[in-house]
Amino acid sequence: MKNKYIFLAAIALGLLSCKPEINDGFEPSAGKADFSNYVALGNSLTAGYADGALYRRAQEQSWTNLLATQFKEVGGGEFVQPAVMSEQGILPGKLKLAVVNGSLAPVPAEDGDLEAFFPPLNYTVNNLGVPGAKVSHLLAPGYGNIENLAAGLANPYYIRFATTPNTTVIEQALAMNPTFFSLWIGNNDVLGYASSGGAGDFITPLADFTNYYGALAQTLASTGAKGVLANIPEITSAAYFNTVPNNALEIDATTAAQMNLGLSFIEGQMNAILSQAGLPEFSYNIEFKPGANLFLIEDNNFIYGDLLDAIADTTTDPLNKLLMQRVQFRQMTASELLTLRTPQDSLAMGMGSFMAVDGIALPLPFGIPNKYVLDADEMHLVATTINSYNTVIKNTAEQYDWALVDVNSIFNEVKDGITVDGINLNADFVSGGVFSLDGIHLSPRGNAMVSNYFIQAINKKYNSAISTVNISAYNGVEFP
Repeated sequence: MKNKYIFLAAIALGLLSCKPEINDGFEPSAGKADFSNYVALGNSLTAGYADGALYRRAQEQSWTNLLATQFKEVGGGEFVQPAVMSEQGILPGKLKLAVVNGSLAPVPAEDGDLEAFFPPLNYTVNNLGVPGAKVSHLLAPGYGNIENLAAGLANPYYIRFATTPNTTVIEQALAMNPTFFSLWIGNNDVLGYASSGGAGDFITPLADFTNYYGALAQTLASTGAKGVLANIPEITSAAYFNTVPNNALEIDATTAAQMNLGLSFIEGQMNAILSQAGLPEFSYNIEFKPGANLFLIEDNNFIYGDLLDAIADTTTDPLNKLLMQRVQFRQMTASELLTLRTPQDSLAMGMGSFMAVDGIALPLPFGIPNKYVLDADEMHLVATTINSYNTVIKNTAEQYDWALVDVNSIFNEVKDGITVDGINLNADFVSGGVFSLDGIHLSPRGNAMVSNYFIQAINKKYNSAISTVNISAYNGVEFP
C-alpha cells in the first residue's frame, strides 16, 4: 500500500517585482472619517498571529498594522501594538518550512527563546486583537487577569496588555477614545469546532452570538466613531481543510484484493454478533479498487454502535474490546474533509485503511479518528452557522451605517484563485501565497491582500481616498 503524501515541491513563488497601479492626480483624503486614533478589535487575525504563533515579524506585518500605516497619509496617528520582540513568539507552536527526507514540510521553528506574557506591558495599545478570543471574550471581565488563567477564564495574550486585570477588551477600547475602529470577531466561535472535527470545542449559539455582537456594536457606537466590520470567511476554504486529500489511499490490485478480503472477514465477525442478537445481516458496502481510494473514518453514528459499545464494556479481552471499536467505521464521501493535523505518518502505517495489531493475525480496520475529519453533517452545521453569524454582522453594519468587508465572499474567490497587482493568489498550502504554515492564519502577503479589501470598503463607505498596499512587497510562506 502506498499513501499519497502532501508533496511540497520547491515551488518558486514567483516573487515578481510587480507594482500597483498609481493613478496620476491621486490625492489622499480621509473623506468623512477621522483616522487620527484607530483602534482594532478582534482575534488572532487582528493580532497578526501566523505560522502557529504570535511572533515579531508576523505582528509587524499584520493587516491592522499595514492598514494603520496607510491611514497615516490621511491623518492617521500612531498605531501602538503590544510589541512582541521574540521571533519565536509568546507561546509555543511556531512552524517553519524545512526539507525533510527530500521534501518540504512544516517543522517546529527554533528562532530563539519564547517571550514571557507576564508581567503585563506598561503602555496602552491600539491593536486589541486577542488570539483565541470569541465574541463573548471581548465583553468578559477578568479575561486579562492571570488569577483566572488556571480556570480557563483568562487569555495570556490579553493578560499581557490589559490595562488592569479586570478591564474588558471593549472597555479598554473605549478608554482609548477611538476616532475610528475595526471589528473582526466571530471566527473562533465556530473555528474551534471545525478545526477539531467537531470534537474539541462547541459552536456559540446564534442567540448568544447575536446578543454579544450587538452589545459590542452598541458600545462602539456610543463613542460616535466611524468604523469597519468584517464578516466571517467560509472556514472550509482555508488551506487547513484542503491540503490533506481524502482519496490518497493509493493501492495496487494485489493490495486491493487483500483489503477486500480483510473487509469480508470483518463483515463475517460483525454478522456473527448480529446473528446472536437476532439482527439482520450487515454490509459496509465498500469495495477497494486499484488506484486512489477514499479513506476509512470512524463512524460515530454507526448503526450498531450501541450494541458494540455494550459488548466492549462487558468484555475482559482487550483485543475483543479493540475489535468492537475498530469495526465502527465507514468510507469517506468525496466532499468530506481531512484537517491539516491529520498525522501523515499514521496514514502511512495504515490509519484510514487497515493496520496490523499485535496478537491478531489479520490487520484490523482503522478509521481516521473523528478529530481529524470534518464530515458532511459537521460541514453543514459550520456553513449554516457562519451564514447566520454573517447576517447578524451585515445587519449591524447597516444599522450603524458602518463599512463592511465581505471576507466570506473574498475567500471563496481566493479558493478558486485570484490575481492582485499581477500576482496570482489562491488557498493552496504553502504555494498559494495567502495562508501561513498553520493553514488558517494569513501570510504577510495574505495580510497585505486583506488590508487592501478593508481600504476598499472604507474608501467606498466614507468617500475616503486611501491608497492600497503594494502586496508585491510582501512574501507568502518563507522558504528555507
